[in-house]
Amino acid sequence: MKRPNLASNPFVDVRPVWLIGAVLAVFALALSIASLTGFVAARGKEKSAAELLQRTQAKRAELAIRVEAGNRELAAVSWKKLQLQTTSMQVVVARHKLVWSQLLADLERVVPWDIRLVQITPTVDKTGAIQVGLRGLATGREAWLRLLAVLFADSTFSDPLPRSEEAPSATNSRGYLFELSVRYWPGGRT
Repeated sequence: MKRPNLASNPFVDVRPVWLIGAVLAVFALALSIASLTGFVAARGKEKSAAELLQRTQAKRAELAIRVEAGNRELAAVSWKKLQLQTTSMQVVVARHKLVWSQLLADLERVVPWDIRLVQITPTVDKTGAIQVGLRGLATGREAWLRLLAVLFADSTFSDPLPRSEEAPSATNSRGYLFELSVRYWPGGRT
């Protein structure tokens, strides 16, 4: 037996459509709120960046004025006179850097027992380098050569340069005379 359809329109269940629509509406609202929050935060960062840019540009303008003033002052400087003054100051500093007790202790450490120094003459050149002139007596040529080898190997001295040597003779009975100059590095070479 067939049942009669008493409804003028057939029944359609729309609850799932409404449920999905409501979920999508809530999701769209959440995304809108998140987007709005991100926009507000980005806008705040943009304003603070703009303020920072303005402060930086103001500081740059102030520094440009100071640099221009400094350039005007530097243009008035006599560079040759300044170079002469700094060179002479380097020499003064190097002279003050030379400590006699340290120089003598370093020489005592490197000079062999069979050599006697007669004269020590330190000089400071324009670059501030310390050259030490040494004059002395050695018991023989081997002692003199041993002194040169020690000066070459030591870290506080460099570039020993023999100036003269004189073997014992009828006019020189004191021993083997020598003169040399060596560069001195207080505290050692760097």
